[in-house]
Amino acid sequence: MIPIGIASFSGCGAFFIFPMQDWIDDFLHYLRATKGASERTVSTYEDSLIKATEYFVAQAGRVPTWTELVLDDFRAWEAEQMGRGYSPAYVKKNMAALRSFYRYLLREGRVQVDPVRLVKNPKLQKRLPTFIRENEMDRLFEYYDFGEGYEGSRNHMILLLLYHTGIRASELLGLNAGDVDLDNFSLRVTGKGNKQRIIPFGEELHSALILYIEECRKYLANEENGVSSFSQSTPLFLNSQKRRLAYNPLRVIVNEALSAVTTQKKRSPHVLRHSFATAMLAHGAQLEAIQQLLGHESVATTAIYTHTTLAELKEQYSQAHPRNTEK
Repeated sequence: MIPIGIASFSGCGAFFIFPMQDWIDDFLHYLRATKGASERTVSTYEDSLIKATEYFVAQAGRVPTWTELVLDDFRAWEAEQMGRGYSPAYVKKNMAALRSFYRYLLREGRVQVDPVRLVKNPKLQKRLPTFIRENEMDRLFEYYDFGEGYEGSRNHMILLLLYHTGIRASELLGLNAGDVDLDNFSLRVTGKGNKQRIIPFGEELHSALILYIEECRKYLANEENGVSSFSQSTPLFLNSQKRRLAYNPLRVIVNEALSAVTTQKKRSPHVLRHSFATAMLAHGAQLEAIQQLLGHESVATTAIYTHTTLAELKEQYSQAHPRNTEK
């Protein structure tokens, strides 16, 4: 185990960790170039690895190498986080980044052993996914004022598309105009690891997409000659600079819209993914079909929505059955 260093070293900056940072940079490049990870995913990994690096440097009182760290160092890092009161999910995320990092180093032959694989994750509390109720989503599309012009049309389309297809935020932001097939009522989505899947959609979304794409053409039209630069490679969702929309503005758009119809604390784009899956299951869709639509590797990941539906059924039973003694 690396020797305990002086406490005053805990405020170390990036200048002190350059030797360790080099391998992190190589790993992040690998995630982008080989694994096709989104910038948001890469940023999450980077944040976790930098936090771990600063801890190890502070503990050693110097800059150690990744090869000299041992199992006890990583167990101590996990215990440090738990001792500071961080949630088990947050600690698990940070440890997962280290596991992925060391698997990469092992494959590259930079380390001979992977000490992180023996660190057990903190026990997580089982939580049901948050979702927006169907009647709340109905109110949103019937009464919420999304605004005028291109921005209003875009915001309406974002909420509609997320709820109709259940795609991830990164998948939505990566869509280009050419990914929409209006003739076949389908959407081509590029998911994790650059894996593509085709998602069908219905009449409501089809009609809305026709109107929205026309709005896009107008938004990109040159003011002098009226010619639009809209093409198959145009990002489907644009910002005020007419460039691809980023995640933070997307999160704000979704949060503001959902705030008008629900008291749920979680109002992120991912909540609409949960809402899509829950609604599909509640109306009779097969779990395997939902798995394919969501792009899950395993049906076990999708199975969590069966618990959500059961929880909903229990609530309905509790409210409605005349012989329920809990009333």
